Amino acid sequence: MTKRIAMAVTILALCRSLTGGQLAPEVRGRALKVVEALEKLEAEQTRAPSRAGRSYVVSEADLNAWIAYRIATEMEKYVRSCELKLLDGDRAEGRLVIDLGGTPAAVLFPSRVDFFFAASAESRDGKIRITMERLFLGTQRLSPDFIDTVIGVVAGLEGKPATSLKDWYPLPYGIRRLQSGAGRLVCHY
Repeated sequence: MTKRIAMAVTILALCRSLTGGQLAPEVRGRALKVVEALEKLEAEQTRAPSRAGRSYVVSEADLNAWIAYRIATEMEKYVRSCELKLLDGDRAEGRLVIDLGGTPAAVLFPSRVDFFFAASAESRDGKIRITMERLFLGTQRLSPDFIDTVIGVVAGLEGKPATSLKDWYPLPYGIRRLQSGAGRLVCHY
């Protein structure tokens, strides 16, 4: 997988993956199908950028496999899983599991945090911005701005500048815009 392949989904800004473990062969196969498609798209765009309205459709199951693959293969520390349910209108619902055990942040937050969320995304010109609509820590409703607080804490632990979900993030190389529908993500390039 090339370094320029970035996360292609609203919450993937948060899911900048971590240590994982072994993936089931079916999950790995689904994920590699997406990786290969993104690499092919990147190669095509490098050779001859497309001006026509081309698209690639990723199923919800394949997208979740790709996210799990990224979490299992990238060497970061905190995100344990991220599962999305894709909805019409560039919206998604999901579950994000973060493990802050063994860090100073564990004083402020439980060591394992299960977030449930509803979000929408706006994408254009090869970038995406996320709007968190609803956020729950377990069953407790939180302000959607709380995610930016968590991002800030994690960035501080890593010695990196904090970002925000409200920032624009690059899409995978060559993808101009994303469009979600029930159970699918359309990548326009």
